[in-house]
Amino acid sequence: MRGEASTPLVPGVGEPGGDAGGRLLPMGLPHDLDRSASRSLLSATTPGMPMVYLRRLAGLLLRGIAVLLVGAFGVGYAAPFLPPTLFWWTDLFAVLLPLLAGAVSGLSVVLLGQGVRRGAWGRVGLGVVLLGLVAVRFAPRGGTAPAPAEEERLHLMTFNVPMSYARQRPSAQALSDLVHQQGPDLLALQESWVPSPSLSETDEGGPLWPPGPLLEAHGYAPPQVRPSEATLCQPVLGRIPLDSVQRVPLPPARNRCSHYTRTRFRWRGRTAILYNVHLHSVGTVRPWTADSRWEALGQWRAFLAAYRRGALARARQARHLRARIAAEKHPVLLVGDFNSTPHQWAYRHLAEGLQGAPHQALWDWGATFPARWPVVQIDHVLADTAWRMGRARIPAPPPTPPLSDHRPVLVSLQWAEDHSE
Repeated sequence: MRGEASTPLVPGVGEPGGDAGGRLLPMGLPHDLDRSASRSLLSATTPGMPMVYLRRLAGLLLRGIAVLLVGAFGVGYAAPFLPPTLFWWTDLFAVLLPLLAGAVSGLSVVLLGQGVRRGAWGRVGLGVVLLGLVAVRFAPRGGTAPAPAEEERLHLMTFNVPMSYARQRPSAQALSDLVHQQGPDLLALQESWVPSPSLSETDEGGPLWPPGPLLEAHGYAPPQVRPSEATLCQPVLGRIPLDSVQRVPLPPARNRCSHYTRTRFRWRGRTAILYNVHLHSVGTVRPWTADSRWEALGQWRAFLAAYRRGALARARQARHLRARIAAEKHPVLLVGDFNSTPHQWAYRHLAEGLQGAPHQALWDWGATFPARWPVVQIDHVLADTAWRMGRARIPAPPPTPPLSDHRPVLVSLQWAEDHSE
């Protein structure tokens, strides 16, 4: 009939060439086409559909990872500015901030490249902002002032050397050799349990602190005035005369090492005060260690509870020390094991009005712990503006015998102005 569709059809049911359902098939197809062949024909008309879905799924997954990465970076970045009473948990992100910053920098480069190529200026703006935040926090600081004469420089070394290492004779000898090699004028140790003169010998006549006689042989001596019957867990020794040392309780005072020392000394005609501290640790519950069940939820709950207690204790200790330092009339040095990175609240509170030792480059964040493969910087040297600080050095101790699970920090200082009292 004229005016009808011109596509010729094959007959339906009961007619030659019709299928079993009586449907008409396009002319030119084989008469024995079954349902499976029809489905194959339909799928062939939409090639690559599974790959499209996979690409969309991969894109959503990558966007989700990027959002989580930027979110974790933002939390860690904000941690030193948030009150620890409510936001103690942000310290967990702050510990990883150097690694997060590296990943965010890579993401920013990708965003900038995509944005410029596609004209997506929102991505360009986000990449610029993220790179700016990384640069503000991690870019090297400090100028290259002319190096002073050697006699004008005060060399300071801080080192956490627990008694579990120091009481071993080979380690004591290795510590003495390391100190002699580096040659600091001031040596601040943490967790070293140095006894007072009246307690300095054991019943067998040997020293309670084996490194003592070895360091004395290199010219190191304790302060002239010190507590008569007390163990100093944060001792200071010097090749320069040290006037006195005070042993001050550090809350919460739970054991004989819950204290810091305040050492008074003179350098080139001016009196200075050295605070040697060891802040509260993160606790002993660590699910990621080899002897722990990292997959057990109870382990992680115990870890978070211990971490919260430690973070609040460090905050309390930082407030106490900050108040004492603010009341000092003489220039101050603050050194030791803070158990806090520069991106956490306790460090930032302690560092108010003080300066940290600059490092060599963007990728050198001064990691000191653990000693073998250092990841985080928790050992520090801070000074007020009366001092000019050189760049920090973090030498690697010899692997055997073991000296500590930390690495030492060495800094050279000089007076910012040439004056005396």
